[in-house]
Amino acid sequence: MKNTDLVMGVKHPTTQDLLIEWKQRLELNDWIIKLNDNVSPNDMQLQGVSGECVWDEIHKAATINIIDDKDYGDRILPFDKEKTLVHELLHIKFCMIDKGGNELFDKILHQLIEDIAKALVKAKRCENGT
Repeated sequence: MKNTDLVMGVKHPTTQDLLIEWKQRLELNDWIIKLNDNVSPNDMQLQGVSGECVWDEIHKAATINIIDDKDYGDRILPFDKEKTLVHELLHIKFCMIDKGGNELFDKILHQLIEDIAKALVKAKRCENGT
């Protein structure tokens, strides 16, 4: 049985449950991934982001940090922890071509990762009827 958070009478999977699910969906089960969610923005390496990922592609190990939704603030787009998690997992999936040093390429890749994360989460939610 999955651990769940009860929100407004509805059971929702925990972020750890989502990590397990998305590792399977993205074929990342051979990676060791530590997830820190509800992280204070002061404890993030990058500023102004909702998530970040540090990886070691040689050892297939990574750490993902996701901010606490209460610290997200007033931004244009609403906070979506699952989409943020998938976005960070996609950085791992694309790690061999990520951070190539070409600023334009890196921005295009980052935008592509964001678009794919949105599409994958939307498709999952449509198949689940949520």
